[in-house]
Amino acid sequence: MFIRFINIINSCEAYMEERQIGATELRQKLTDVIQAVKEEKVAYVVETFGRPQVVIVELEEFRRLQQSRPEGAPMDAQALAAFGMWRERDDLDAAWLTRNREQWYSAWQVSEDAGE
Repeated sequence: MFIRFINIINSCEAYMEERQIGATELRQKLTDVIQAVKEEKVAYVVETFGRPQVVIVELEEFRRLQQSRPEGAPMDAQALAAFGMWRERDDLDAAWLTRNREQWYSAWQVSEDAGE
């Protein structure tokens, strides 16, 4: 199973049918799903609690998508995963950010001046 990117389905050269399946149902029908993905060239969107989570696509299609991704895409995915990782922290408010930015900027300025 792979992370669901909407572009996975849209970027397929030929039309690829998309089917939804719940995680519990997938556990019961995994062999049938694998066979359908391989033979019928369909993609399964796996849902938990009614929300899409991952897509199961044929290995050849996944490899084709891996080759067609732009350079640096893994870094972008990591950046997206890290974005907002502290949003649940109540102690990191706007005042904290402003106060610390001033310290960071002055520290950077000192190190840049020392390098010249």
